[in-house]
Amino acid sequence: MARGFEVVTDAKRKYPGVEIKLPTRGSRYAVAYDIYSPVDAVIKPMEKQLIWTDVKAYFGTDEALLINVRSSMGKQPVMIANSQGWVECDYYGNPDNDGNLGVNLINLGTTDYVIKAGDRIAQCMFINYLVADSGNTDAQRMGGFGSTNK
Repeated sequence: MARGFEVVTDAKRKYPGVEIKLPTRGSRYAVAYDIYSPVDAVIKPMEKQLIWTDVKAYFGTDEALLINVRSSMGKQPVMIANSQGWVECDYYGNPDNDGNLGVNLINLGTTDYVIKAGDRIAQCMFINYLVADSGNTDAQRMGGFGSTNK
């Protein structure tokens, strides 16, 4: 199965007209892809901000995409508000937001966290996963960000 990244459809973009940089690996053996902010942002201390990337990811039904902070972000410290993002394959192309990946950052530091368009704000990694013999479901995703089992 192929896997990769695309810009979301124009109708679902949060930042129309802004050039979107698709995630890239920083080196030949990097295990994760850097995610870039399409916009400038300032996150005040003890506040959080959801930054939509206008990027979607496609991958196989036995795979997931994990989103984490970059190690360099610990200097501030800034974290992903829910610790780690988990993206299932059926998030791609969903009717709410076409699979737009959002990165919800929280600033746990004492000074503003400044993000410039093009800055790396997170990293993501494709993984394979296994399912148990029991406890499975045939339920289908009905929406976008945070919609599983709603």
